[in-house]
Amino acid sequence: MTAEQAAQLIDSTLDLVHQRLQDLQAQSLAAEQRALAAEFREWRHPSGGHIDLMVFPGLAS
Repeated sequence: MTAEQAAQLIDSTLDLVHQRLQDLQAQSLAAEQRALAAEFREWRHPSGGHIDLMVFPGLAS
């Protein structure tokens, strides 16, 4: 996976998380909404302004 593909995957995931957060809010499921927001907080607001991607040993070609 290239860095560009990884960035696109992250963007797509965050779009889905945002949609799910809105769905949970509409359903008045505040606890579930807070839990999901907490799970992806670092992705949404990374320290340093970016997300560090780690390559698994053996997968870098």
